[in-house]
Amino acid sequence: MPQPTHKHKERKTAILHMLQSTHSVPITQLAKELGTSSSTARRELRDLLKEGLVMVSVGNVQLCTPSNEERPFALRCLLNAEEKVRIAQAALELIHNGDTIFIAGGTTTFELTRLLPGRRRITVITNSLRVVDLLVDQPGIDLITLGGAVRSGEQTLHGHLTDWGVSQFRADKLFYGIEAISLQHGLTHSQLVEVSTDRALASAATETIVLADHTKFNKVAPALVMPLEQVHVIVSDKDLSDETVEALRGKGIRVILA
Repeated sequence: MPQPTHKHKERKTAILHMLQSTHSVPITQLAKELGTSSSTARRELRDLLKEGLVMVSVGNVQLCTPSNEERPFALRCLLNAEEKVRIAQAALELIHNGDTIFIAGGTTTFELTRLLPGRRRITVITNSLRVVDLLVDQPGIDLITLGGAVRSGEQTLHGHLTDWGVSQFRADKLFYGIEAISLQHGLTHSQLVEVSTDRALASAATETIVLADHTKFNKVAPALVMPLEQVHVIVSDKDLSDETVEALRGKGIRVILA
Protein backbone atom coordinates (compact mmCIF):
# COMPACT_ATOMS: atom_id res chain seq x y z
CA MET A 1 0.00 0.00 0.00
CA PRO A 2 1.50 3.39 -0.94
CA GLN A 3 2.48 5.66 1.94
CA PRO A 4 0.96 9.16 2.17
CA THR A 5 3.23 11.85 0.75
CA HIS A 6 4.31 14.99 2.60
CA LYS A 7 2.07 17.04 0.26
CA HIS A 8 -0.84 14.77 1.04
CA LYS A 9 -0.41 15.36 4.80
CA GLU A 10 -0.03 19.10 4.24
CA ARG A 11 -3.30 19.27 2.29
CA LYS A 12 -5.16 17.27 4.94
CA THR A 13 -3.89 19.60 7.65
CA ALA A 14 -4.81 22.66 5.57
CA ILE A 15 -8.35 21.34 5.11
CA LEU A 16 -8.77 20.84 8.85
CA HIS A 17 -7.46 24.34 9.57
CA MET A 18 -9.98 25.83 7.15
CA LEU A 19 -12.84 23.87 8.67
CA GLN A 20 -11.80 24.86 12.17
CA SER A 21 -12.57 28.50 11.46
CA THR A 22 -15.84 28.06 9.58
CA HIS A 23 -18.94 25.88 9.92
CA SER A 24 -19.12 24.52 6.38
CA VAL A 25 -17.10 24.93 3.17
CA PRO A 26 -18.02 23.94 -0.41
CA ILE A 27 -15.63 21.39 -1.94
CA THR A 28 -15.03 23.76 -4.87
CA GLN A 29 -13.85 26.46 -2.43
CA LEU A 30 -11.60 23.97 -0.65
CA ALA A 31 -9.99 23.04 -3.96
CA LYS A 32 -9.43 26.72 -4.78
CA GLU A 33 -7.85 27.42 -1.37
CA LEU A 34 -5.60 24.35 -1.72
CA GLY A 35 -4.63 25.25 -5.28
CA THR A 36 -5.74 21.84 -6.55
CA SER A 37 -8.49 20.37 -8.70
CA SER A 38 -11.82 19.34 -7.18
CA SER A 39 -10.94 15.69 -7.82
CA THR A 40 -7.71 16.03 -5.79
CA ALA A 41 -9.62 17.74 -2.98
CA ARG A 42 -12.13 14.87 -2.98
CA ARG A 43 -9.30 12.34 -2.67
CA GLU A 44 -7.98 14.12 0.44
CA LEU A 45 -11.50 14.24 1.84
CA ARG A 46 -11.95 10.48 1.38
CA ASP A 47 -9.14 9.84 3.87
CA LEU A 48 -10.57 12.33 6.35
CA LEU A 49 -13.98 10.70 5.99
CA LYS A 50 -12.52 7.26 6.70
CA GLU A 51 -10.85 8.65 9.83
CA GLY A 52 -14.19 10.07 10.98
CA LEU A 53 -12.88 13.63 11.06
CA VAL A 54 -15.18 15.31 8.52
CA MET A 55 -18.60 14.88 6.99
CA VAL A 56 -19.73 15.78 3.45
CA SER A 57 -23.27 16.78 2.54
CA VAL A 58 -24.50 18.19 -0.78
CA GLY A 59 -21.04 19.31 -1.85
CA ASN A 60 -20.20 20.94 1.50
CA VAL A 61 -17.65 19.79 4.08
CA GLN A 62 -17.61 20.31 7.83
CA LEU A 63 -15.91 18.89 10.90
CA CYS A 64 -17.65 15.99 12.60
CA THR A 65 -17.90 17.73 15.96
CA PRO A 66 -19.13 21.23 16.77
CA SER A 67 -16.58 23.72 18.06
CA ASN A 68 -17.86 23.54 21.66
CA GLU A 69 -17.12 19.82 22.01
CA GLU A 70 -13.82 18.01 22.36
CA ARG A 71 -12.70 16.83 18.93
CA PRO A 72 -11.26 13.39 18.13
CA PHE A 73 -7.64 12.77 19.11
CA ALA A 74 -6.53 12.16 15.50
CA LEU A 75 -8.00 15.48 14.40
CA ARG A 76 -6.44 17.41 17.28
CA CYS A 77 -3.03 15.90 16.49
CA LEU A 78 -3.17 17.45 13.02
CA LEU A 79 -4.33 20.90 14.17
CA ASN A 80 -1.45 23.28 15.05
CA ALA A 81 0.91 20.31 14.71
CA GLU A 82 4.07 22.40 14.18
CA GLU A 83 3.35 24.51 17.26
CA LYS A 84 2.80 21.39 19.36
CA VAL A 85 6.15 19.94 18.30
CA ARG A 86 7.96 23.18 19.23
CA ILE A 87 6.16 23.32 22.58
CA ALA A 88 7.12 19.71 23.27
CA GLN A 89 10.77 20.41 22.43
CA ALA A 90 10.80 23.37 24.83
CA ALA A 91 9.10 21.31 27.54
CA LEU A 92 11.69 18.56 27.14
CA GLU A 93 14.33 20.98 28.46
CA LEU A 94 12.42 21.06 31.77
CA ILE A 95 12.96 17.32 32.32
CA HIS A 96 16.21 16.27 33.95
CA ASN A 97 17.78 12.88 34.54
CA GLY A 98 16.47 11.53 37.84
CA ASP A 99 13.10 13.31 37.64
CA THR A 100 9.80 11.66 38.49
CA ILE A 101 7.09 13.07 36.26
CA PHE A 102 3.38 12.71 35.66
CA ILE A 103 2.27 12.87 32.01
CA ALA A 104 -1.45 13.37 31.46
CA GLY A 105 -3.28 12.55 28.24
CA GLY A 106 -3.46 14.99 25.33
CA THR A 107 -1.97 15.68 21.92
CA THR A 108 0.84 18.02 23.05
CA THR A 109 1.87 15.78 25.95
CA PHE A 110 1.86 12.95 23.39
CA GLU A 111 4.41 14.92 21.32
CA LEU A 112 6.51 15.40 24.45
CA THR A 113 6.40 11.66 25.11
CA ARG A 114 7.79 10.99 21.62
CA LEU A 115 10.93 12.93 22.63
CA LEU A 116 11.60 11.13 25.91
CA PRO A 117 13.54 8.11 24.61
CA GLY A 118 17.19 8.87 25.32
CA ARG A 119 16.48 10.45 28.70
CA ARG A 120 17.94 8.37 31.54
CA ARG A 121 16.90 7.56 35.09
CA ILE A 122 13.47 9.16 34.84
CA THR A 123 10.24 7.76 36.20
CA VAL A 124 7.07 8.40 34.20
CA ILE A 125 3.66 7.93 35.83
CA THR A 126 0.72 8.23 33.46
CA ASN A 127 -3.00 7.70 32.96
CA SER A 128 -2.56 7.63 29.17
CA LEU A 129 -2.37 4.32 27.33
CA ARG A 130 -0.86 6.16 24.35
CA VAL A 131 2.03 7.27 26.56
CA VAL A 132 2.43 3.70 27.81
CA ASP A 133 2.55 2.39 24.25
CA LEU A 134 5.37 4.79 23.36
CA LEU A 135 7.50 4.20 26.46
CA VAL A 136 6.89 0.58 27.44
CA ASP A 137 10.17 -0.74 25.98
CA GLN A 138 12.38 2.31 26.45
CA PRO A 139 15.60 1.74 28.46
CA GLY A 140 16.32 4.23 31.21
CA ILE A 141 12.64 5.03 31.80
CA ASP A 142 10.78 3.49 34.73
CA LEU A 143 7.15 3.42 33.64
CA ILE A 144 4.16 3.30 35.99
CA THR A 145 0.63 2.98 34.65
CA LEU A 146 -2.32 4.14 36.73
CA GLY A 147 -5.38 1.87 36.78
CA GLY A 148 -8.99 2.83 36.20
CA ALA A 149 -11.75 2.93 33.61
CA VAL A 150 -10.64 3.47 30.00
CA ARG A 151 -12.05 6.40 28.09
CA SER A 152 -12.16 5.10 24.53
CA GLY A 153 -10.91 7.35 21.76
CA GLU A 154 -8.68 9.30 24.12
CA GLN A 155 -7.27 6.08 25.63
CA THR A 156 -6.98 7.70 29.05
CA LEU A 157 -7.77 6.19 32.43
CA HIS A 158 -10.06 7.92 34.90
CA GLY A 159 -12.34 7.32 37.87
CA HIS A 160 -11.91 6.59 41.58
CA LEU A 161 -9.33 3.84 40.98
CA THR A 162 -7.18 6.25 38.95
CA ASP A 163 -7.53 8.98 41.56
CA TRP A 164 -6.57 6.53 44.33
CA GLY A 165 -3.56 5.43 42.31
CA VAL A 166 -2.40 9.03 41.89
CA SER A 167 -2.64 9.55 45.67
CA GLN A 168 0.02 6.85 46.20
CA PHE A 169 2.69 8.85 44.36
CA ARG A 170 4.48 12.17 44.40
CA ALA A 171 6.14 13.65 41.31
CA ASP A 172 8.51 16.51 40.64
CA LYS A 173 6.45 17.73 37.68
CA LEU A 174 3.10 17.25 35.98
CA PHE A 175 3.02 17.82 32.21
CA TYR A 176 -0.55 18.65 31.37
CA GLY A 177 -2.48 19.64 28.25
CA ILE A 178 -5.77 21.50 28.56
CA GLU A 179 -8.72 22.31 26.33
CA ALA A 180 -9.36 25.90 27.43
CA ILE A 181 -7.51 28.59 29.40
CA SER A 182 -9.04 31.83 30.62
CA LEU A 183 -7.36 34.56 32.66
CA GLN A 184 -10.58 34.89 34.62
CA HIS A 185 -11.81 31.30 34.84
CA GLY A 186 -8.55 29.31 34.82
CA LEU A 187 -8.19 25.88 33.23
CA THR A 188 -11.44 24.29 32.07
CA HIS A 189 -12.47 21.07 30.33
CA SER A 190 -15.58 19.83 28.50
CA GLN A 191 -15.13 16.23 29.70
CA LEU A 192 -16.37 15.94 33.29
CA VAL A 193 -15.00 12.40 33.67
CA GLU A 194 -11.43 13.70 33.37
CA VAL A 195 -11.63 16.50 35.94
CA SER A 196 -11.13 14.67 39.24
CA THR A 197 -8.12 12.76 37.90
CA ASP A 198 -6.58 15.93 36.48
CA ARG A 199 -7.00 17.66 39.85
CA ALA A 200 -5.45 14.68 41.64
CA LEU A 201 -2.41 14.77 39.34
CA ALA A 202 -1.86 18.48 39.96
CA SER A 203 -2.18 18.03 43.73
CA ALA A 204 0.43 15.25 43.77
CA ALA A 205 3.04 17.16 41.74
CA THR A 206 5.48 19.77 43.00
CA GLU A 207 5.15 21.72 39.73
CA THR A 208 2.27 21.86 37.27
CA ILE A 209 3.52 22.57 33.73
CA VAL A 210 0.82 23.30 31.16
CA LEU A 211 1.51 22.69 27.46
CA ALA A 212 -0.92 24.71 25.34
CA ASP A 213 -0.74 26.39 21.96
CA HIS A 214 -2.18 29.88 21.55
CA THR A 215 -5.56 28.65 20.29
CA LYS A 216 -6.39 27.27 23.77
CA PHE A 217 -6.36 30.72 25.39
CA ASN A 218 -9.29 33.05 26.01
CA LYS A 219 -11.68 30.09 25.96
CA VAL A 220 -13.90 28.59 28.65
CA ALA A 221 -15.25 25.02 28.80
CA PRO A 222 -17.98 23.89 31.24
CA ALA A 223 -15.92 22.16 33.96
CA LEU A 224 -13.31 23.92 36.11
CA VAL A 225 -10.12 21.88 36.50
CA MET A 226 -7.98 24.36 38.43
CA PRO A 227 -7.42 28.10 38.82
CA LEU A 228 -4.36 29.65 37.21
CA GLU A 229 -2.87 30.13 40.69
CA GLN A 230 -2.14 26.37 40.76
CA VAL A 231 -0.07 26.54 37.55
CA HIS A 232 3.68 27.09 37.81
CA VAL A 233 4.79 27.05 34.15
CA ILE A 234 3.00 27.49 30.81
CA VAL A 235 4.75 26.48 27.60
CA SER A 236 3.06 27.93 24.52
CA ASP A 237 3.96 29.20 21.06
CA LYS A 238 5.07 32.62 19.87
CA ASP A 239 1.59 33.52 18.57
CA LEU A 240 0.34 33.92 22.14
CA SER A 241 -0.48 37.61 22.55
CA ASP A 242 1.83 39.91 24.52
CA GLU A 243 -1.11 40.98 26.67
CA THR A 244 -1.84 37.39 27.69
CA VAL A 245 1.83 36.68 28.39
CA GLU A 246 2.12 39.74 30.64
CA ALA A 247 -1.11 38.88 32.46
CA LEU A 248 0.11 35.33 33.12
CA ARG A 249 3.49 36.53 34.35
CA GLY A 250 1.65 39.01 36.57
CA LYS A 251 0.07 36.01 38.28
CA GLY A 252 3.52 34.58 39.01
CA ILE A 253 3.45 32.00 36.19
CA ARG A 254 6.63 31.33 34.24
CA VAL A 255 5.81 31.58 30.51
CA ILE A 256 7.99 29.89 27.89
CA LEU A 257 7.31 30.63 24.21
CA ALA A 258 8.53 28.10 21.66
